Amino acid sequence: MARRPPPDPTGERAQGRFLTWSGLGLAVTGVVLVVLGWWWHYEELVVVGVGAVVAVAVATWSARVAHSARIVRRVGTPRVERGESLQIRYRVSNQGHRRTTRATLVDVCDGEHGETEVPSVGPKDRTDVSTTIPTRRRGVHTIGPWYLERHDAFGLAIGRRSSGETGTIIVHPKVHPLSGPYGAMHIVEQEAVIRRVASDPLSGFVSLREYVQGDDPRLIHWPTSARMGTLMLREHVELRRPEFTVVLDTAASVATPDDFEEMVDVAASVAVHAIRSGVDVTVRTTSREHPGTRRSIGVEQTVLDLLTPVGQSDPDDVLRLAELFRDGLDHTAIVMVTGPDGPASVLPRGDSVSVVRVGADAALAPGIALAVDDAETFARKWRPWR
Repeated sequence: MARRPPPDPTGERAQGRFLTWSGLGLAVTGVVLVVLGWWWHYEELVVVGVGAVVAVAVATWSARVAHSARIVRRVGTPRVERGESLQIRYRVSNQGHRRTTRATLVDVCDGEHGETEVPSVGPKDRTDVSTTIPTRRRGVHTIGPWYLERHDAFGLAIGRRSSGETGTIIVHPKVHPLSGPYGAMHIVEQEAVIRRVASDPLSGFVSLREYVQGDDPRLIHWPTSARMGTLMLREHVELRRPEFTVVLDTAASVATPDDFEEMVDVAASVAVHAIRSGVDVTVRTTSREHPGTRRSIGVEQTVLDLLTPVGQSDPDDVLRLAELFRDGLDHTAIVMVTGPDGPASVLPRGDSVSVVRVGADAALAPGIALAVDDAETFARKWRPWR
């Protein structure tokens, strides 16, 4: 098996040659045989040892990367969902007068590698090759630098030439389609169409009625009262849509890093489903660095951009729910997404929050509405969750 040295992230190591495990073993064996043959005056061992060392030297020389073609990377899309593979194409153009040698092109992103074989390209010719790189985590990641590798015929050495070229890609949360306005969404959508009587003068005027003891005198319509000879009151209804709030629990104590990625996917899926269902949604997190927004979000991409940089928080950087909702819970239905050991904090009015646990071994408990292992399971259980 080839011993692949780690790539140089700075691209400063333009080229180099390295021994595989086989080549390293043969080199060590050759040196040992030379030493033992000389110590024991055993010429045959010396000859075999020198031959092994020479073979490694020749392999190292033949593995050099003498590739003069110009290679341009093109990323299919700079934004992908977590778990989706990056689609990358490379245009290989040979502007020289000699045919290029074959090589393996290796690209790297967030610790994952993509490989493709670069064929020999004739003079003044070009070809396209492609590869894919899987994505594991959200965030803004650096892709590259890509590098060319070449093995000798016997697999003893690897030659490498680094491009130094890097780029940037965005990996946002994976959105799972949710079907049906069920669970907390069912409650929110029902409330969104109810016209409730309100005393707020800024709400919608609907009719006049006689004044009843206890009514707000500010709502008396004096011109009509004078004409009718009795106190008449303006009646209003609340026309504002309720806010539907998704809260992501970012406390590091409630979930592992892998479980946290699934939690973010669940939060993104619920928020995007709310937008697609025509319900106003707000996305908040308990991270002091990325607390979310108090304004309703109407664009799916805004949800993804908001959740992409969010990471787990240390205890000193965690906001409590009481801090997030210090202005109260009026017109708000809350779904909180937490880990198997969450939530890290609760509201005094616990019945205002539907808590979902996400992660390995997540279990139901008092105050927990749903417990699932991952985001995919959550999407399957969303429909029957009432």
